Amino acid sequence: MGCKRSELRVKRFGELLSETIHVTMRRVFGGSSSELIYRLMERQAFLKREEVGEKIEAFQGYLQKLVGSEVAQIILATSLKGLCAELQREYEEIETYFSFLDELYDVKFRLLAPLLKEDRSVYN
Repeated sequence: MGCKRSELRVKRFGELLSETIHVTMRRVFGGSSSELIYRLMERQAFLKREEVGEKIEAFQGYLQKLVGSEVAQIILATSLKGLCAELQREYEEIETYFSFLDELYDVKFRLLAPLLKEDRSVYN
């Protein structure tokens, strides 16, 4: 089961990375140009857009050939910053959710504590 869970995390990470790269590509090249790059990449490098996050080395190599090393580096660095921001946002949402659950548990405990004391006194 642990292996399946780690596979899901890797897949999820790859999807997040692919999406972040796609957003960066659209910002840098615009919508139609980035679509053209993806079509060329699929035909010439046999690499689909959704595979980019899992095959980052192949994507980087193709992008370097197409637009040059400096531009490819900028795209990847910007995408990495975007990915970190997205992961931080998700982490903060999860942290807020667990904080809410802790508060809810605390309220529930305070409400039930008097009842638990009454139950114990009945059995004594």
